[in-house]
Amino acid sequence: MPIEAAGFGFLNSLTVGLGVKMFLILFLIFYIIFAFVLYRQVLTMCMKLPTLLSGHLKFVSVINIGIAVAVLFLILGLF
Repeated sequence: MPIEAAGFGFLNSLTVGLGVKMFLILFLIFYIIFAFVLYRQVLTMCMKLPTLLSGHLKFVSVINIGIAVAVLFLILGLF
């Protein structure tokens, strides 16, 4: 059996573009998880230490989640 047919045929279908797509999508999924963790931390902080900035911080954390999800959909739509 030749060494070229030893089960590594799937490597020929991998390209740089596919690698970039997979990296971006995986990165954005992890960033969305991070944004949700950040949101939970902001909520906990606002419950324990209420300030005048609490409402603004909640708003910014929700906007952060929204932008992260929107960028994920944009990347999925482009590829």
